[in-house]
Amino acid sequence: MKVNVAELIRRPGAQIDVKLEGYLPSLEKELAPEATLLSPVTAKLRIDNSGTLIVVEGTLLVRVQLHCSRCLKEFALDLDVSFNEAFREKGPSAGMGMEQDDEIILFSGDIIDFTTTIRDNLIAALPMKALCQKNCRGLCPRCGQDLNQGECDCPKSEGDPRMAVLGKLLKTEQDKS
Repeated sequence: MKVNVAELIRRPGAQIDVKLEGYLPSLEKELAPEATLLSPVTAKLRIDNSGTLIVVEGTLLVRVQLHCSRCLKEFALDLDVSFNEAFREKGPSAGMGMEQDDEIILFSGDIIDFTTTIRDNLIAALPMKALCQKNCRGLCPRCGQDLNQGECDCPKSEGDPRMAVLGKLLKTEQDKS
């Protein structure tokens, strides 16, 4: 996902709007088996030449398939990710009077490859704990019944047996009052 910025570099204050679309095989390999891309990645970018930096504001759209962390069902999720990144051209003029900044991405030549930037922002946008629905009830820890489909016949747990002594102590204190 590359963009030729030769004309933009020569005109400080200029901006261009670009739409990129494609599959990212490297991203699919990194996400597997936790997630699968169900659609190509669409990147809508506004690229501005601020004079010293190339500033990119973008929106990424993609549909992914995930596994619910509670019930293990597969489900589709539409990601709509906004991001801002700053780029600076490598070279002797790039370092003059400017400290090294880890937030600025360096590029060389007339082409900026946005593949890594897009990949990083999509990975950061994936949920740490994927849920098929906010109130997913998960699986019964005893029999494995999907509790979203209905209750199972397992006896209801009294809680953690290691805490039973504390429960008895609490009940004794309540009886005294």
